Amino acid sequence: MNKNRESGFTLIELLIALFVLTVGLLAISSMVYSVMNSTSLSKETGTATTLMQDKMESLKHTPVSSLASGNDTVQLGNVEYLRQWSVAASANTRTITVTIDWASRGPHNVSMTTLRGE
Repeated sequence: MNKNRESGFTLIELLIALFVLTVGLLAISSMVYSVMNSTSLSKETGTATTLMQDKMESLKHTPVSSLASGNDTVQLGNVEYLRQWSVAASANTRTITVTIDWASRGPHNVSMTTLRGE
């Protein structure tokens, strides 16, 4: 009695393989989405840091008598950066603080403070 068995995959085996493949692809797509968001936030933070350093350099080269607090807005791409700077006097020094705020997938900010003598 020789039974003729055909070799191959059963429907259940194919469904299980398809399920495992689907779970793997969903995990990879979730990871790719996360990496893309992190890269975008890193780019925005780098841009904000450059804007902050640029303003700080500008204020360092401004005569001490002309230093004043203020703010401006910089639009780069689809992100709007609010740049604020404050100048506080104490004795013979000025404390200069520059802060950059932006709202891209939530509020973010970077800031820098320095002292400048007269």
